[in-house]
Amino acid sequence: MTKQFFKVLSLAAFISLSSCGDYFDLESIQPIDAVAANVAISDLQSAQAARAGVYSSLQVDNFDRWLAAPQYFSDEAIWTGTFPTRAEFDDYNVITSNTTLGVMFSAFYGTINDANNILEILPGVEDATVDEESRNSILAEARFARAISYLELTQGWGDVPIVTTPTRGVGEELNVAKSSRDQVLAQVIEDMTFAAANLVDGKSLGATVAAANGYLARVALYQERWEDAENFAKTALGGGSLADFKASSPGDKLFFIEFIATDGNSLAFFYGPADLNGRLSISPSAELVAAFEEGDLREAMTYDTLNGAPYGVKYPDFNAASGSQASPIKLMRGSEMALIIAEANAEQDEFDEASDWINQVRSAAGLDDISLDDDNFEDAILQERFVELALEGGHRLWDVRRRGRAVEIFGPGGYDAGCDDIWPLPQREIDRNTALEQNGCCNC
Repeated sequence: MTKQFFKVLSLAAFISLSSCGDYFDLESIQPIDAVAANVAISDLQSAQAARAGVYSSLQVDNFDRWLAAPQYFSDEAIWTGTFPTRAEFDDYNVITSNTTLGVMFSAFYGTINDANNILEILPGVEDATVDEESRNSILAEARFARAISYLELTQGWGDVPIVTTPTRGVGEELNVAKSSRDQVLAQVIEDMTFAAANLVDGKSLGATVAAANGYLARVALYQERWEDAENFAKTALGGGSLADFKASSPGDKLFFIEFIATDGNSLAFFYGPADLNGRLSISPSAELVAAFEEGDLREAMTYDTLNGAPYGVKYPDFNAASGSQASPIKLMRGSEMALIIAEANAEQDEFDEASDWINQVRSAAGLDDISLDDDNFEDAILQERFVELALEGGHRLWDVRRRGRAVEIFGPGGYDAGCDDIWPLPQREIDRNTALEQNGCCNC
């Protein structure tokens, strides 16, 4: 939250990002020197450079904040590494001084601050190169990234501060009180609605209109706005079937964070065993391994075994050195949208439609159809989301919590009612921000 300065990418960063294909196409952007925040954006070229900085910020600290921490805070994965701060997540015993917790929290606000700089400066830029379509599309990308960050923050910490202006000083502007989860989600919806209305596909570096609608569907699902969830998810899929979407979007992509070797990650290093140049710090749980039905094609796409131990294969760039691995983080896929529609239909007692949508996902996995009804749909959809979205983010933790079944499912591993429904705020943030009150959690 205290990130002070506006990020402008260096020449090396521009070279690395320019190879990322459709998601980070910077061929038209030339590197510029770092300048003061209040003059960093003066024309279309510098606005595009600032926009690239927001995408780069989404890559920072990717392992913990997007993937690992919520995965071992559930029954999806177990921590098999040596860092005690990550072991606290696996043990449901995260304390306020946990540095992994602090880095995750700050990383989200770093992205938010980068977005806020664009949102403050770009509307006032008067330059012939800045046409209104380009201006609004870049603003939409900034709001898209800000919305993702706030959604992840409220999923992990509940009530958090909403900051919509850049943080550049070290004074009273740092003292921002928490806003309620409802207020945070309202901000997410506002930002994603703007993104859906103003993104220009083909001009953006990664965010798309479909992805913005996908996030609106996800938020509606979390808020139990079933009709909205169904409609946004169908819009994200383009109005057709899941198979139609996959045919037009290889890899089932809605929104991925992409990497290349010179601008890479260490995902395969943390998920892979030593024989594959990894350290196997996070392993598929016994519960996840047992969740796959016989014949489920997704099993081999999710984990493999070596020397009797399972390891994740959704980030399979095992031959690359740590730090140069290029497997993308799959933040949103079309199959998630199909499962959102299935759940929304079932909650509206539309079980034939719900069955059709869940079976589209099952068919792609090589499994037989099932029939949903009022008695079985919750368990069936939780199960399908578990195996379909495994190791791709915090889906399992968020799903079990929102269905009110965290103690039932995670309790045997140590999850406590009231204690583990939100994470504590990092103590360093409490120390910096005199308006910030600690969460009412047991380890605070």
